[in-house]
Amino acid sequence: MGKQSCATPWSLYRRVPCRRSAGLIAGALIAVVLGTWAFATFIYPSEIVREALVHEQREATLRGDFQPDEKPMLAAMGLHDPASLPGLMQLQRPCEIGGRVAYHVTTFFEQGGGMVTILAFEKPLRELRGGQHGSWLGRHWRVADGLPGRTVLLLADNAAVLTRTERILRSG
Repeated sequence: MGKQSCATPWSLYRRVPCRRSAGLIAGALIAVVLGTWAFATFIYPSEIVREALVHEQREATLRGDFQPDEKPMLAAMGLHDPASLPGLMQLQRPCEIGGRVAYHVTTFFEQGGGMVTILAFEKPLRELRGGQHGSWLGRHWRVADGLPGRTVLLLADNAAVLTRTERILRSG
């Protein structure tokens, strides 16, 4: 009894041109690079937005008015009268987000609105510009537009209420 070899001889394999393999590898590499760039540019929010979302989640059950003087908070939002704050007030307090002072205001809108968090930063932020918006992990965010010299970040579960809140803040 002789041994039979199960191995297929190399001569029976069809050769794949190197150009085709190199082209497939280059195409896959380009797809990965472009996908990473698109994710980082268009989907992944900036660090300050991510920190604001985490901050909001930590303080989601906190209620009350912890703002002794409302004037700096109203000035950061571009408002003059406390009565012009939108919705039913749930929380007012100064906070620190990413090493920056922000005034945290959580309000509630009835009739299809829900909870909205307004984060008015004491100083304008260069990394956020008016009109920027997006969604991250089920939360919608928007940087209020039309408030020159101010950075106001709006966060909510409902994207429509962000536009409504921005309109109220603009009318000031």
